[in-house]
Amino acid sequence: AMSSLADTDHPSSDRRRDRRIDAPMTVVIGNTPYAIGDWSLGGARIVDYVGTLEPGDVAQLRVLVPTAGPGALFRTEGRVQRIDADSGSLGLEFEELDTVAFATLNRYFRERLFRGHA
Repeated sequence: AMSSLADTDHPSSDRRRDRRIDAPMTVVIGNTPYAIGDWSLGGARIVDYVGTLEPGDVAQLRVLVPTAGPGALFRTEGRVQRIDADSGSLGLEFEELDTVAFATLNRYFRERLFRGHA
């Protein structure tokens, strides 16, 4: 059964490595803030995207996490994985999260799961 893990990055596969939750979060691309539809520690799905990014592009992101403490606003890069023109959603994979960013996301993620709001 373990061998099936090898194909998780296959383009036609929609399985995700990370559990995704829909706790609110905002991503700013350029000067435009976007709401997040759902996200995980590996990436996020932006809703109502109106920009010019294409799959494979890397965007500078500012992520606003509605949580207290350090890292509630952090910068990272996101690689565009997929765009759904019909729904206007954009799938991003976080390229590099620094220690504070990862800790912040992880804390928020666990808070939400713990409260049962995910």
